[in-house]
Amino acid sequence: MNHVFISHSHADSDFAEILDNKVTEGGFTVWRDVVIHGGADWRKEIDLAIKDAFALIVIMTPEAKASEYVTYEWAFAWGAGVKVIPIMLRKTESHPRLEALQYLDFTNRIARPWDSLLKLLSEAEVSKPQEVKAIKPELIQKETGDGSGAYKRMIEALNDEGWPWRSIERLAIIGGVSEDKALEILRHDSNVTFGKGKSGQRIAQLKKK
Repeated sequence: MNHVFISHSHADSDFAEILDNKVTEGGFTVWRDVVIHGGADWRKEIDLAIKDAFALIVIMTPEAKASEYVTYEWAFAWGAGVKVIPIMLRKTESHPRLEALQYLDFTNRIARPWDSLLKLLSEAEVSKPQEVKAIKPELIQKETGDGSGAYKRMIEALNDEGWPWRSIERLAIIGGVSEDKALEILRHDSNVTFGKGKSGQRIAQLKKK
């Protein structure tokens, strides 16, 4: 683990480049998705880059909150035990999962806490992330009667009003289980409906009350 992964919406690419330069000047190696070559398996490349990172900086803006790619990246990092550092570039409501983390306020262009960011990165570099293991299938039915911790986390995500539909892939990451196991768990809840997204991925939502 030897680099910092920067997660951002493409609408924030200009600031991401500034951030890249500042973090590099601070003595760290940076990885952004601009390094993916044409024809590469981008999802695999990103997964590997996140796993090899000692920290992930997520640039928080309304566009980033609406981006499934940005959400996937920080959620995957969280599940892999990589330190997630949120930067608030433009005021936006935090995702419920990110609310548990203290963000750095970069909304003021004149007084941005670059030193605090570099200090956090230094601390993250010397600490060893521990990978969060998925819940073992045989333990799913042994947990609480409401369907396991994985079920609770996935339903909480489906209850987020900012995300009417969720991909099963992302729910599986949030739940800490495989996609097949996520489907198996959610199918026991009659309030969950399923469908297919524009790109053919499996998606789910809660029935409207």
